[in-house]
Amino acid sequence: MQTQSYQDLKSQIPLSYCRDLAMFGALPDDSLTYLLEQGNLNHYLPGDRIYSLGECSNSFFIILSGGSRFHKPKEACGAMVKLRYYSPGEQIGFVGMIGLQKRHGTQYMEDEGYMLEIPADLFHQFCEKFPEEFKILMINITREMSREIADLDTMCTEYK
Repeated sequence: MQTQSYQDLKSQIPLSYCRDLAMFGALPDDSLTYLLEQGNLNHYLPGDRIYSLGECSNSFFIILSGGSRFHKPKEACGAMVKLRYYSPGEQIGFVGMIGLQKRHGTQYMEDEGYMLEIPADLFHQFCEKFPEEFKILMINITREMSREIADLDTMCTEYK
């Protein structure tokens, strides 16, 4: 993993590209720029670990490019099971951060790409500095989480 500044990545990841990602939908340029400049822009290669089971959930990530997969241990034997694949525009780790829980699994990068890491303190600062835009971000996060719940419901119907 390598952290870079948004200034260095503006040509690769312009605001127009970010605006098309589901997590940033309807955010004005100034608030989106604030997140990109104040957050941690990390470049990952396939196989890079983003976070590990049991770690403190003090941030969440938004996938800008590439893809990532969540691995969770199976209770019966402890073996890691590959679960959901996450694509650009989706978030990972928000539920643990907002629930003040330790990480429930391990997240690995599957495809080379960039992620925006938003630490809890930046999330709080964003709320204070951009209260209306914070509402939009929360709607976007909630919308994605509702899709995940629907996917889980479908998985449960297929489990025997």
